[in-house]
Amino acid sequence: MLTSFATTPRTITPTVSVVIPTFNEAGNVDELLRRLAEALPAGAEVVVVDDSTDDTADRARAAALVVPFTLTVIHRDEPAGGLGGAVVEGLRAAQADWAVVMDGDLQHPPAVVAELLAAGPGHDVVVATRYAQGGDGSGLGSPYRHAVSRGSKALAARLLGGAVAQMSDPLSGFFAVRRAALDLDAVDPIGYKILLELVVRSGLERIAEVPFTFGVRHAEESKSTAREGMRFLQHLRTLRRAQRVVAPTTAPIRLDDHRRARENRSPRLEVLIVTSEAPPIVSGISRCVDRLTVGLRERGHRVDVLSSVQMPRLMLGEYRFSPLVAYWRQIGKMLEGYDVVNLHGPVPTMSDVVLLLAGARRGTPILYTHHSALAVRGAETLSRVYNRLHRILSGRADRILTTSEHYAEEERRAGGPAVEVVPWGVDVRPQPLRPVVDGAPLRVLFVGQMRPYKGLEWLIPAVAGRPGLELTLIGDGAHRAEYEALAGSADNVLFTGRVSDEDLHRAYDTHDVVVLPSVTQAEAFGLVVLEGMAAGCVPVVSNLPGVRDLVADTGLVVGTRDVDALAAALDGLAADRSRLVSLGRKARRRAESLSWDTCVERYESAMIATVADRGRVLPAARTTVPAAVSASAAGAPAATVTRVG
Repeated sequence: MLTSFATTPRTITPTVSVVIPTFNEAGNVDELLRRLAEALPAGAEVVVVDDSTDDTADRARAAALVVPFTLTVIHRDEPAGGLGGAVVEGLRAAQADWAVVMDGDLQHPPAVVAELLAAGPGHDVVVATRYAQGGDGSGLGSPYRHAVSRGSKALAARLLGGAVAQMSDPLSGFFAVRRAALDLDAVDPIGYKILLELVVRSGLERIAEVPFTFGVRHAEESKSTAREGMRFLQHLRTLRRAQRVVAPTTAPIRLDDHRRARENRSPRLEVLIVTSEAPPIVSGISRCVDRLTVGLRERGHRVDVLSSVQMPRLMLGEYRFSPLVAYWRQIGKMLEGYDVVNLHGPVPTMSDVVLLLAGARRGTPILYTHHSALAVRGAETLSRVYNRLHRILSGRADRILTTSEHYAEEERRAGGPAVEVVPWGVDVRPQPLRPVVDGAPLRVLFVGQMRPYKGLEWLIPAVAGRPGLELTLIGDGAHRAEYEALAGSADNVLFTGRVSDEDLHRAYDTHDVVVLPSVTQAEAFGLVVLEGMAAGCVPVVSNLPGVRDLVADTGLVVGTRDVDALAAALDGLAADRSRLVSLGRKARRRAESLSWDTCVERYESAMIATVADRGRVLPAARTTVPAAVSASAAGAPAATVTRVG
């Protein structure tokens, strides 16, 4: 059972959260809170997580009446995870951007908190160390305890390596940590050494150290026992196993030594990407093609792009036609100069022409990326006929990639080309903090072109004038004026137009929900949904193939063209903040598994396989040496430890 007590409600984000795990510290808690009152900056909060069998929690609650900071006391009748579990509970309850973790026995001087926070900018964690120059661990007491401490530190460094080996005091229980850098859902604490758990499981790399003097225990008895020593060894073994399992994928944006070495052995390909949309056109497909192009070039391949930028389309409302067939004589000859063509579709008069005239394993191999079924509003019957014909044509490709299992199943056929699922990716930035404020409206974000298939004519009525909801719409298009008229004078609907990347990231970081109410299968994947999920937004999307596959169990899927269902989904999240937070964490974890680096790597592998399957001789391997290589030789992330003071 868990009980919680707080002195004052939180209305603004605290300047710092101090998390203190306690176990039978009744003789220390009054003096500890008094010293914290002298040391902490204005606007601080203290979170005491108590597993005691004495009256520590009661004494803390009594002292709360006179301290100048917000005090939360959480008592756990079932102390899961020991001291480490208590710290995790406190970090979840904390509200500040930075949290300081310290013991409740006064061996960690509260006056050092300011030094830890001062060293924070540019780092993920700042460790108070007994063993760096200027530090003093004499408060440990006996020579035996000193020897055990140093031996345990050396063992942890040897077994775990990486950042743990670079820290002078990886077993310290006194540290400041940037909460947005933590993945608390990944931690599984065992015993006292919570810093090890957080550094390894959350992949913390930017580390600073501040020397301090480890004080003498003020009162009560030390909790260090032989049993805790055994739990420490068990903890090291568990973390070591976790490193072996997750090391290759815990850093989705950075390449480790092994991946770089593999890249240096990869052949250099001449690639032509044929697509309807590429920069400077603004669309989800354009962004995906751009990231794919840049990623392949960074891996040493030569990549050219042929799109409607080079061959302007004829546009009649929602209908778009390519002049590619008129240039086919030149284009057909041009294809011969490439090792592989990556064709994106379906695009009437473009992808179908390439498949018809260059497919069936003639000439240059074709890797076809199937985005979705064609769905043109007002031409539903024609779209269905075209989709059946295009599926026949896609069988002329050498290999097919889709972004979801739904479309992969539609493209698979007996004796047909191999089909693989390769989702698009996202840049995973540091996770923003979203303080939960009782009574605050649910902040809903839409990002996209303002076109009929995006479903704004159902989204806006679901939110406009509705209490407890706020809607921001980022994007532009020919129909924007119609949607602004639909919103009328509602003061909870905001149109921003197009915004910079920086402002878009800020919008993701400050909203609770990312919504995609599209109404046709022209919405193939939902890249903006993935970007919102990476920021911890809960996705609320229409029940469309591809989109629902992306969201899975991390958000809510509602019927298309259903104002009531959309409103009910948003109202439900507004009313259940605990569910909102839980889904946001799941969405973030889902996004972390879908990096752009992984996407590009799988495209590269598919291209190499497509060329090799034709029996073609692959180009010579690249021999360039990367300018910077991770310092880790065992797959552990490289870390930087800065000494302060």
